Amino acid sequence: MIRRNAAGAGRRSGKRITAITAGTLAMAMALAGCGAGNSGEKDVNGKPVVKVQVIIGSATKQMKTMNWWKKLEAACDCTIKWQTTLDSQWSQQKSAILASGDIADLSIGAYSADDFAKNQIFEDLSDDLDKMPNAKKYLETDDFARKYATNLEGKLLQIPSDVSARNTNLVGGQTMMINKTWLDKLGLNVPTTWDEFTNVLKAFKTQDPNGNGKADEIPFDIRALGTGGFGWWGPYLLMNSTGVEYSVTTSGGTGIYVKDGKVGNYIVSDQFRQVTEYLHQLMADGLVPSDAITKTDDKYYAELKGDGKAPTVGVAFGWNTLDSFGTDFNDQYVTMAAPVAPGADKATWTTGQPDVYAGAAVKADSPYKEQVYKIIDKWLEPDMVVQSYYGDLDTYVTKNGDLDYTIKPEGQADPTVQVSLYNHGLAYLPEGIKIEGVDDVDRSNRDWMVYKDQQAALDSDDYLPNYVLPSDEDMTTISNNNTQIFDYATPIIASWISKGGLDDASWKSYVEGVKNLGVDQNVELWQKWYDKYAK
Repeated sequence: MIRRNAAGAGRRSGKRITAITAGTLAMAMALAGCGAGNSGEKDVNGKPVVKVQVIIGSATKQMKTMNWWKKLEAACDCTIKWQTTLDSQWSQQKSAILASGDIADLSIGAYSADDFAKNQIFEDLSDDLDKMPNAKKYLETDDFARKYATNLEGKLLQIPSDVSARNTNLVGGQTMMINKTWLDKLGLNVPTTWDEFTNVLKAFKTQDPNGNGKADEIPFDIRALGTGGFGWWGPYLLMNSTGVEYSVTTSGGTGIYVKDGKVGNYIVSDQFRQVTEYLHQLMADGLVPSDAITKTDDKYYAELKGDGKAPTVGVAFGWNTLDSFGTDFNDQYVTMAAPVAPGADKATWTTGQPDVYAGAAVKADSPYKEQVYKIIDKWLEPDMVVQSYYGDLDTYVTKNGDLDYTIKPEGQADPTVQVSLYNHGLAYLPEGIKIEGVDDVDRSNRDWMVYKDQQAALDSDDYLPNYVLPSDEDMTTISNNNTQIFDYATPIIASWISKGGLDDASWKSYVEGVKNLGVDQNVELWQKWYDKYAK
């Protein structure tokens, strides 16, 4: 990784300038506030003006409509100048801002580990934590967040956000759901093996479980394959049935997994062949739609939600039962653990990694770092976090007691309006916090518990932590390899599922093909960086 200069890099060297023209001096004065080492802007009362960058969604209300942040100003005895950028525009604007070096004094959720590695303009906060006792306590008790935010040189270039405590169990948003009303009507149990699963799907297809007298049931609905790998809620979540974890978060859904500390790629595994053959058999038997591999996402989601008269989908993958099936039929569905495949000792499920993401980054040569530290520390208080996430106290949030909150319906009534920064603000929710009244979170907490016994423990060697980050050079190699691999592999896999033809000869040819395109090299590179970060 590129090394960052010591904190304060970019300040003037301090050498005396012996001569300067009047014109040059005027230009330097005009540029004050843009260059390093300037004294900073003051408001009409002489207070520091601290620039804070936040990334917002299109539905987010203007900052001036929110009251909670006034306490941040009181804590720092400063004026905050909010710089807001739409998330849809930030990627393009970020490049220009980083190139100029003129970032805000404090940036929230704006920069990634890759940005920190390539740009030597961020403060190393590791020796500033005593000035931020809430941040210090947070990182002392949250090992995952600390590892996420600390690079291999030991530099802490951000105070990350972690809202994991909202959920009683984490699954990374990957959920397998089945219509329990249909099961009960047909006298069937939730299937636990592939054989049982197949029999349930056949019953869904032939016995009119939705009771509308039409043969319109889709026993098992699946999303189309991605073009660059395996995405969210994809059919290869059934890899979990074989004991091999399916994950899309760290390695981008390219088949990378970890078992006993060893990195592998399941797209060349016997288990991948087994799942592919099973998916083809389900499609051949009419248990999976024949257009599943090419179906648009819009059509998939519409099928899940139904026509409002009767549900038509028996089993599907999605975020949770409420999000996937909407208000009409969500109560008919329950989550199910991955059914165990033939030959597997037990199934697994996507590891529930903590909900840690980009947080607070500080400009190394900001003239107002002391004020920035006070803003960060105040923002990390539970009351501030909850308001920043869900809306102002009393108006949108009721505080019932210490670490106990209820989110009012008023803040969630209109999906086109976001009354707070939500996940675009700085957030740390400590263990033991209680937040009720958020339908999506309440439903996820109900739905995701079924996977608790199938997931790898966070202190195990059986998953790839999302703070493992290859170098820019290695990531380029991995990305270029993946482009070639999936350009070659995806059409073959799609054909195997929809048309069949997967035999020993075609499998051997396929494995040789993807290996020649860099599968083994990618495994070696991920292993190198896994060993550096996780061991």
